[in-house]
Amino acid sequence: MERKTTASGRDSAPTEALLGAVQAHVLRLWNERHDARLVFHNYAQAAEVAERVALLAREEQAPADVTEVALLAAWFFNIGYLEKPEAPADASAIRAEFFLVNERCTPELIRRVRLCINSAYDNHLPSTLEATLLHDAIALTDWGPNNAERLTLLRLELEGLHQKTFSDAEWRQWTDAERRRIRFYTAYAKRHIEPALALLQARNGQEKEAELPRKREHKTERFERLARRPLRSSIQTYFRANYANHIRLSAIADNKAHIMISVNSILLSVAISLLTYQTLTQRNPLYVLPIIMFLVTSLTSLTFAVLSSRPRVTSLPPLPNQPPSPVFFGSFVHLTLEQYEEATDAMLRDGRLLFGNMTRDLYHLGQVLDKKYRLLTYSYTVFLMGFVATVGAFLGAYFLE
Repeated sequence: MERKTTASGRDSAPTEALLGAVQAHVLRLWNERHDARLVFHNYAQAAEVAERVALLAREEQAPADVTEVALLAAWFFNIGYLEKPEAPADASAIRAEFFLVNERCTPELIRRVRLCINSAYDNHLPSTLEATLLHDAIALTDWGPNNAERLTLLRLELEGLHQKTFSDAEWRQWTDAERRRIRFYTAYAKRHIEPALALLQARNGQEKEAELPRKREHKTERFERLARRPLRSSIQTYFRANYANHIRLSAIADNKAHIMISVNSILLSVAISLLTYQTLTQRNPLYVLPIIMFLVTSLTSLTFAVLSSRPRVTSLPPLPNQPPSPVFFGSFVHLTLEQYEEATDAMLRDGRLLFGNMTRDLYHLGQVLDKKYRLLTYSYTVFLMGFVATVGAFLGAYFLE
């Protein structure tokens, strides 16, 4: 009976021995150079890809030499992740070449295996039948319809290798894009795998559309997710830092207003004294104009400073179907002690209400600060312009005397 030969130049029995040696060699490499970050690209992936290659080769009735090359490439295609995770193709091909040279395989077999491995990382149409088998086997292993658990491992590996954390939305968007990019080239995969993958894509799209109304319904429930979690230190730090910043900015604004009130009060007294000083105004009536200018601008600046520091209580309107906010006294001052205790108890029991009240209080504190600093800006601007105009008017009166 005629014996079949393969690309290695050996008959079928030595080919089985070669594949067994490859399997043992690859397993030893993964054991010796273990990388805990590689939870997706590992020996288990290579073994599963080899099984898929054998399945596709049988279904496609591929020649024995094509099957041999595809199986050898399948065992070696991801070994390069142990050396260069950012560029595994060349490292995998070199490892395969070293092994096959030691096994005294023909140069033609080595060339075909290297080409097959490099084609696995190329997004173009596979140029050989063995590359087609390997391409579809990898796509089926990694992106098959029932591979949700493997994609979780891929996410962990990418986050470990690149030190980047994916949000759920980012990860869903990336995986959807990768699935749309996948193409199968063997008849078996096109007939059995591609329709199931397309159906999975359509189902994911329907789930996204169904999520949109739910998101709109819960749009007002902004702090509901926080309420379901324990109060973390980061949330406490956020509110503590923001309250401290608002109080500090308010104190700075009051201090600046106090400075302007003190300075303008003194200067107003001086200006009034100069205006009533008969000798100065009788000697040169032009001096009356700068004194009056300074009186007006100083009084205007003083008015803005007083308005900025004037105490004001902002009464926050209660939310519908919710107790008054016990965070700010302007919202609960009209309550009795019993009503205040009930409102505080209800807020502390409802995390969403607690975060909401504190956030709204911070917002209104910011509104008060905005008014304070706007009035202070007017006060300082009027004072500066009035001071410059007064000095100019005095100089003009002096030289025209």
